[in-house]
Amino acid sequence: MKHKLFASLITSLLGLVLLMAVPATSFAAESKSAANEPTMHTTATASLFAKITGTSKQEWSFSDIELTYRPNTILSLGVMEFTLPSGFTATTKDFVNGHALRERQILNNGKTVRLPLNLDLLGAAEFKLKLNNKTLPAAGTYTFRAENKSLSIGSKFYAEDSIVVEKRSTPPTKPCNCN
Repeated sequence: MKHKLFASLITSLLGLVLLMAVPATSFAAESKSAANEPTMHTTATASLFAKITGTSKQEWSFSDIELTYRPNTILSLGVMEFTLPSGFTATTKDFVNGHALRERQILNNGKTVRLPLNLDLLGAAEFKLKLNNKTLPAAGTYTFRAENKSLSIGSKFYAEDSIVVEKRSTPPTKPCNCN
């Protein structure tokens, strides 16, 4: 029963994709013939927002990192991936959209989080990856990436954003009154 429902849903979505793809390609081909005719451009682009949500943004301190990815596609069905920079890893203690990550979603020793079989219709999807209680690496700029690796219409498929980890201030020296 579930298999038949899933198969009919997939078939319907693929039919919708084909119906939308054929007019789009023919419209774009026809628009090349005249200079002043409007051309079909996708204005929606995927977006990723990365931020440190913990109390400290200094190197070697513990903090949470939140990544919010919006594919902004007209229609998307497939895999969505977050790629973490060096110094950050995902574990089963982290969350995506409020649910703990499963071991099968974590790849490349925690550097990649893959969410299989996702659907985005008319840009409504949003994926929030929360990396909990992470030790921030050495001071510097770290770039996170999210990518929609699927059958999609209407978007640039990846997005990047960076966070800045601040240098730790040196602790004050304690007077020892010794000589």
